[in-house]
Amino acid sequence: MSERRREVQGPGGFRLARLPNGWLVGRFAALEAIGVPHLVTTRQGPDVQQVRHDPAAAGCQVACVLGLEETAFLEQVHGGDVLTCEQGGCAGFADGLVTTKKGLAVLGKSGDCPIVLIADRQGKAVAFAHASWKATVAGIVPATIRRMTDLGCRPSDLVACICPSAGPCCYEVGDEVRQAALEGIGPHAEAFFFPSGSKHRFDLWQANTDALVRAGLARESVHISGVCTLCRNDLFPSHRKESSAAGRFGAAVGLKETAGGCRCVS
Repeated sequence: MSERRREVQGPGGFRLARLPNGWLVGRFAALEAIGVPHLVTTRQGPDVQQVRHDPAAAGCQVACVLGLEETAFLEQVHGGDVLTCEQGGCAGFADGLVTTKKGLAVLGKSGDCPIVLIADRQGKAVAFAHASWKATVAGIVPATIRRMTDLGCRPSDLVACICPSAGPCCYEVGDEVRQAALEGIGPHAEAFFFPSGSKHRFDLWQANTDALVRAGLARESVHISGVCTLCRNDLFPSHRKESSAAGRFGAAVGLKETAGGCRCVS
């Protein structure tokens, strides 16, 4: 299994790294290059059930590892709403979360759905979008970019990274999902579906890449991990593989501060 773990290095500059505390986490070269604190947890990290059932505690651990003060998160509801936060803890019910506060991380959780981490090269804001198929169809990615633009970011300054999730190799859906995508995204969504017996395979990686580019990001500023959670269930929880027994992994991104650090009390 350790050999397989060393093999994970996605086409979008995604790689695994062993932290001093023993966690095995995912990192994107594009975010590292601009000095943005971030990580994607694996089964060798904070307890996956804790991320699912006690995100505040898991968020505290993530903030400490990233050298930030605190972490904000959402009750994710598979929709198109985006919130802005300036403090840690639960920010509310939505699927996109943006912050401009230094020292704050935003944390999304997933068991197969793409989490899109977004950062401004000028350090103005960071965000995540929980891009499940329903949230993708509801326009969560363009809504998140619009919120960041409202806060002073330029789309051309943004870098987006699509975290491990159910890939086009494995993510099968029924015709009702395809029809919903054609209605919600538009006729061009047909390009994101491929026949798979009586069903369709839905390429959420490309659907969200397309949404990011249409929102104004440069294509070269969008990075896909290329890691499928169903194929790499040894590393990441997968609801499709494990059903209700699946935990959740986390993906976090934050804004550095010049001083301070984790506020958690051990």
